[in-house]
Amino acid sequence: MDNGKSYKAVYDENIILMYKGELTFDLITTIISTLENKMTELESDRKIKKRFYSIITECIQNLYYHIDESLKTNQALGEYDSRAALVLITARERFYSLVTGNYIPSGQVEKIRERLDKINSVPADGLRELYKRALNDSGFSDKGTGGLGFIDIARKTGQKLIYKFHPVSDDYSYFTFQVKLPRSF
Repeated sequence: MDNGKSYKAVYDENIILMYKGELTFDLITTIISTLENKMTELESDRKIKKRFYSIITECIQNLYYHIDESLKTNQALGEYDSRAALVLITARERFYSLVTGNYIPSGQVEKIRERLDKINSVPADGLRELYKRALNDSGFSDKGTGGLGFIDIARKTGQKLIYKFHPVSDDYSYFTFQVKLPRSF
């Protein structure tokens, strides 16, 4: 691919933010603030801005939480940095796309997959009820959140949750999560 085409491909993607590296609390604050300012420039619809901000905050907090949990297990990642995270946000004509990625202990893969699949199996009009049930079922997750963030993301986007797990060692997998937020409802 020549330089003109690769520049055009990146430009056409309308990348709002791309970050790959260690995720710290201070960096999270900076990313969220930067995105809030960027959305003020990009989006005129207050509802969309509010949903975007809520979803990005939830996704980045999830990243930080999972990185923190991975570090507590003290399992070596070898060549991989357990604090490494990926955040990629693009603006398309019809939707905003948010992709996050982080390492998680392989033992958590099935539990997360089951939660995401359960959320995806519920019709959009049933997500509110699932959210209420999860609020009342403190055993639904170790932290007592019941995967509420994932349910809330599905409710706010009206979309199925897109995810993948990529095994990187016996102990760790790389979890990618994508959210598409329509630019109109």
